[in-house]
Amino acid sequence: MAKRSKLWDLKAWHWISSAVCLIGMLLFAVTGITLNHAASIESRAQVQQIEAQVPDAILNQLKAAANNEQLPKSFQRWYQGQTEQSIASYKQLEWSDFELYVAMPKAGGDRWFTVTLDTGEFYQEATDRGWIAYLNDLHKGRNTGMWWSMFIDLFSVACIVFSITGLLLLKRYAKGRKSTWPLVLAGLGIPALVLVLPAHAASANQLQVEIPRLSVAEYHPPYVAVWLANSKRKAVLDLAIWYDTKLADREGEKWLKDLRLWWRRSGRSLSLPVDGVTGATRRPGVATLDLSPFAAQLAALPDGEYTLNVEAARELGGRELIRIPLTLPITQSQHHTEQGQHELGTITLTMEPNT
Repeated sequence: MAKRSKLWDLKAWHWISSAVCLIGMLLFAVTGITLNHAASIESRAQVQQIEAQVPDAILNQLKAAANNEQLPKSFQRWYQGQTEQSIASYKQLEWSDFELYVAMPKAGGDRWFTVTLDTGEFYQEATDRGWIAYLNDLHKGRNTGMWWSMFIDLFSVACIVFSITGLLLLKRYAKGRKSTWPLVLAGLGIPALVLVLPAHAASANQLQVEIPRLSVAEYHPPYVAVWLANSKRKAVLDLAIWYDTKLADREGEKWLKDLRLWWRRSGRSLSLPVDGVTGATRRPGVATLDLSPFAAQLAALPDGEYTLNVEAARELGGRELIRIPLTLPITQSQHHTEQGQHELGTITLTMEPNT
């Protein structure tokens, strides 16, 4: 009897595909749990901030290179000297009339900087969210590069082979195991049943901002700006601007420039006060921002990845910026918590899909 070709050997295909998928399946299973319970897993982002002044000669060269895809070599050398880092090859450049913004996102973190073209002010922020965030980004294929994207495609093909050969093997040996097909149908029916069950009562869409109590000789409540930015870091929606609205001659508006990033992204072009957005400063404690009035504006935004920015600046104090990733549209519950270091405390975002 002729020996059957292994090309059609279901068992061989099944064990080979299972061996190829083993590590990847474990990774995706574990990160599936961490993503599903992201709000319950404590994680403190490590943020490094650098401020500097670009020399006039290099700034002029940078202005001359406006709208180019490559930055001048002189600026790259200056940048490396200031930050002890090189500019990543996968950088994303965004030029405007008054500013250069460079994003260098990575799995589990982010690095970006801005240069104000008229003054030469340089500001960089690098964030490391830890190894759990890194693995979660691997699961989502977020900021992981071309090679990881290709691996996910190949891994998916191997999983399909593993599943189909498993199904065919079940069919081959089902006669001796009466529970085979009921279990297969249960694998389809249980998730379908869960999906049609009534969802839990949705909590209000809200952002909770904690203003910490500080032991200082002279305390002034911080000015706070909350705004939404798209994947290119462009401000698309202002949600809150808290400042001293009672000062004479609208003096409080002059100090909004201390909210540097918000001011460059949105503030300088606004006509203040803004109805439904402008408010008084908050005293120490937890302030809750109701996001339900912005439901229509959020729904009108294009689908994609966004960042909710919370920036605080305090007279005789410091400045702090916290960024929370947000995916639109809201198709499932999203709950994110970030911890501030000095000017801000715990920031909690809760978003529920429309029912």
